[in-house]
Amino acid sequence: MRSLEQYLGRQRAYRLLVLAVLGLGIFVRVWHFPSVPPGLNQDEAASAYEAYSLAETGCDKWGNPWPAYFPAWGSGQNVLLAYLTIPLVKVCGLSILSARLAALGMGLLTLPLFYCCLRPLGRRAALLGLLLLALAPWHFMLSRWGLESNLLPFWMLLGCACVGQAIYSQQRRWIIPSLLPFALALYAYGTTVVVLPTLLGVVLLGCFGRIKAQWWAWGLALGLFVLVAAPFLLFFAENYVLGRNLAWTDKLFFSTPVTLINRLDYKGLGSMAAIWVHNADFVVRSFDDDTNHNKMLDYPLLLRGTWGLTVVGVGVGLYRLRGLQQQWYTGQPAALVGLLVGAWGLACLPLFFLFELNVNRINHLFLPCLALAAWGGAVGSKWLPAGRPRQVFWGLLLSWFVGVGGNSVRAYFYNYPRSGIRKQFNEGLGPAFEAVRRLQGATQVRITSQIPLNYVYTLFYLQYPPARFRQEAKVEVVEGAYQVNKFDRYVFDDRYLLPGVPYAYLARRGEVQPSRQQHKVLSYSDELWEVGMMYGPAAAQ
Repeated sequence: MRSLEQYLGRQRAYRLLVLAVLGLGIFVRVWHFPSVPPGLNQDEAASAYEAYSLAETGCDKWGNPWPAYFPAWGSGQNVLLAYLTIPLVKVCGLSILSARLAALGMGLLTLPLFYCCLRPLGRRAALLGLLLLALAPWHFMLSRWGLESNLLPFWMLLGCACVGQAIYSQQRRWIIPSLLPFALALYAYGTTVVVLPTLLGVVLLGCFGRIKAQWWAWGLALGLFVLVAAPFLLFFAENYVLGRNLAWTDKLFFSTPVTLINRLDYKGLGSMAAIWVHNADFVVRSFDDDTNHNKMLDYPLLLRGTWGLTVVGVGVGLYRLRGLQQQWYTGQPAALVGLLVGAWGLACLPLFFLFELNVNRINHLFLPCLALAAWGGAVGSKWLPAGRPRQVFWGLLLSWFVGVGGNSVRAYFYNYPRSGIRKQFNEGLGPAFEAVRRLQGATQVRITSQIPLNYVYTLFYLQYPPARFRQEAKVEVVEGAYQVNKFDRYVFDDRYLLPGVPYAYLARRGEVQPSRQQHKVLSYSDELWEVGMMYGPAAAQ
């Protein structure tokens, strides 16, 4: 690094390093997009179809106009991803590409935003933080597929950046809109309703003097936040407090559907002791929730060594608190960044005691941990003598993370697409449904029950008109979930097959077997799926 600085100059060498790391992060997120991960997750298909339904009809697939929260399959689904996907569906059509573009965009924007947020902590802290984020499997994996909660880190980070700039600048043009990203984060993932009060409370306590000096501007900011968050807050009150719709909400331009089942009940909270045991085990296993869409086998969510630096960063933050009395922040940008990062991390702690966690439900935690790790690495290097020892330390530190990060990236593109994610994301369903579309003369088509939300995949891949679906669907409620048994010629429950009538089918390869009474004729087959006709008396397979 020293020879590079001598040749180019310190400032230019640093800028080139930042651009190189940023370019690396972009490459990891766009290479082979959207074909990796292969296939499509059922939540992606559901959210994208909701966007398609809203674009076509102004209602979700069940007929609710512009909902603040989708009833979805019964327990509900966050709406922000679908709303951001509407223009993408208009331009690109309903496809895997349009289903994932919004998540990719938010993931890419997070990289420079994170760097800018860390810059007050010093050049090296910002560079290290950008590198940790660019190559962290947690973040480049979530940037590449369209789960609603994957948008959350960007909007929370943007909220912290805007609030930080507003407090530092004391300018009304920053203060008044500063809370809007937090309002949008409520629509990205519902756990924000737990995190946000603590985060804002700590910031208010730590910066009370500067907030009080512009109290009326912050009052406007709060009013604007409440206005934008009102649909979600109304939905939350009706579902989690009242348990019913208020009569006057029918006159609003948006809807606040009451879901079939409380989402917390749906997650099966169990006893408080069980929650603690589960979450303690989750932490001990380095946040491994046994899902291959959230992590790769043998590769931790954050690069090896990150958590050690995070502990150092926490220690640095606690050390900086010593001697503080009534006011924590008096105008130093680095202190403000430390306060915001610490407040965000502290606000995540209640999540560990409220419900059983997985990677998605703890998405709030990882960015503040990466920021603390970058801060810890920067401050820790100052314990070494200036000059060559610090340069060697930084060279080794950056080389380590480039090495382990590069290994993770290689595994993601070469091993991961051949792993169990293929079956979990139902790779190859698109061509199979195209074969179904081409079927001639089939009055009923049996869709396998071996894929979750099989009716959602059918709606997505066939781009079935939402208005027709609402008219034709045969639906019943089973254990707090919508069970779609049939619409048009597509059958999802064998009870709805007409006896004695030949039927077409889409199934996993080898799932449908002929018998003495029935024989099958294949029209499409690959290594995972087959489409064909069954002739003879209809019977459950």
